[in-house]
Amino acid sequence: MAVSASERPKIFVSIASYRDRFLPFTIDSVLRQAKHPQRLTFGICWQADDTENLDDYLDDPRFRIRKYPYYASLGYGWARAEIQKLYAGEEYHLLIDSHTYLAEGWDENLIAQLESKPGEKPLLTTSSPPFTFDADGRVVIPWQDTDRDGVPLMKCERLLPAGWIDIQMSDRRKSEEHERTGLVCCNFVFTHGHWIREVPEDPAMINAGHESALSVRTFTHGYDIYLPNELQVWHLDYGNYPDGKRNKVWEAKSDSWQADGTRNMLRRLHALFYGSEDPKILGRYGLGSERSVADWAELTGLDLTN
Repeated sequence: MAVSASERPKIFVSIASYRDRFLPFTIDSVLRQAKHPQRLTFGICWQADDTENLDDYLDDPRFRIRKYPYYASLGYGWARAEIQKLYAGEEYHLLIDSHTYLAEGWDENLIAQLESKPGEKPLLTTSSPPFTFDADGRVVIPWQDTDRDGVPLMKCERLLPAGWIDIQMSDRRKSEEHERTGLVCCNFVFTHGHWIREVPEDPAMINAGHESALSVRTFTHGYDIYLPNELQVWHLDYGNYPDGKRNKVWEAKSDSWQADGTRNMLRRLHALFYGSEDPKILGRYGLGSERSVADWAELTGLDLTN
């Protein structure tokens, strides 16, 4: 017997957008490329200026949108934490950026991939390769059928003296069926929805350094982090923005806001990774108890002891 759209497990699609002209393109790609678009619900933190509109979606019951003027934004972690307030128990969760292209049938494909992974709490992630547009506005995947094709591994390094942990795409490609990683990249995450409640986004993490915090917290909460078997998500090459520059939160903020937020974020990172700050400052955004930071460091190849 065929399963109706209303009976299919739901996917909560999380998108934080900051003054992004490609947000409507991304929404359209998610819907158009899904095999079962009625199974989708969207949580969007829309940090907008006066040139943007989402009129095509505002009356669609699948969409839950929190709109803010762009100058009211409080950064990466805050935007994603606002989205998580819109989560309503959907079985699956897709986290992507607001400038994303998806493969045809991505919804069925990612569910099948996730459910094929060992462990009770699998999570799929990678740093998504680029896409761009040709002269007629059609999507182009520039690395397809080249020596850069395939699912990228990720790498990280510790940036001293501050102790930031920087996550980047590696030149290496996935070679094992169930290849694990200790790193989470927020331009593509697919997992079960309960991850949102177990490992909620810390709103005090104002910049891209939040991915390292999310990585170690996800790992220590017992999640097995895997590279996907095959790519279903691509990330826009920033050369498609005017002058190759996308809008950034800090451009609308004072230097003192950024300095204060950075100091607070570093304290929180030092509590997570180095134990040099009181972990009580983290509140509900701390480490899990199922695995250790030392185990995470071994998996990622980092030396956190010096």
